Amino acid sequence: MAIACSVDWNLLLEYLKVFITWPMVAAIFGAIALRSFRDEIKALINRISSLKLLGQEVAAPQQARLAEEAAEVAAQVSPAPNPAPDLEGLQLSNEQVTEVRRLFESERAAARIWEYRYLNYFFTADTQAVLSWIIGTGGVSVDTYEAFWMPRISLAGERTAILTALQMHQCISIEGPMISATPKGKEYAEWPERRTLSANPGA
Repeated sequence: MAIACSVDWNLLLEYLKVFITWPMVAAIFGAIALRSFRDEIKALINRISSLKLLGQEVAAPQQARLAEEAAEVAAQVSPAPNPAPDLEGLQLSNEQVTEVRRLFESERAAARIWEYRYLNYFFTADTQAVLSWIIGTGGVSVDTYEAFWMPRISLAGERTAILTALQMHQCISIEGPMISATPKGKEYAEWPERRTLSANPGA
């Protein structure tokens, strides 16, 4: 009986030695970690896959931001100014009509300021530079834009994303082959608090 117990104990020890070796323990912990953090690992792999060789940019900042925030931006951007509401049918004095219209204009101005503060964070330094350049030219063709900015912004997708961002925020208009600044784009460019506060200040 003692011999049988001794043999069983030795077998158990041998099995434990097999399972406690570092490759087996590492495999068990690795499987647990993969199961617990699979979403984080997937996100990390996606980020790594966007890396470029030879020290080039990790990703085009304006293009990436557009892809991530397009839906959010559509909800956040203030709508185009609407005409003042018709107050003539209401029983209001001239002073009251003037005061109500003044309040509406004040609210619109406040909304525009908040939007411009948002653009300070959303637009990269290159996007801001492109806006200033378009305003300075008084209007330019898409081909001229591509030729002028290709040496500084080498990625075609990034150049397209910059125009898309400016157009989406109604800072420029593109009609056929021509690009021109809108009154809103000029107003933002002249806004005293205009800054480049983007997390990726340069492309």
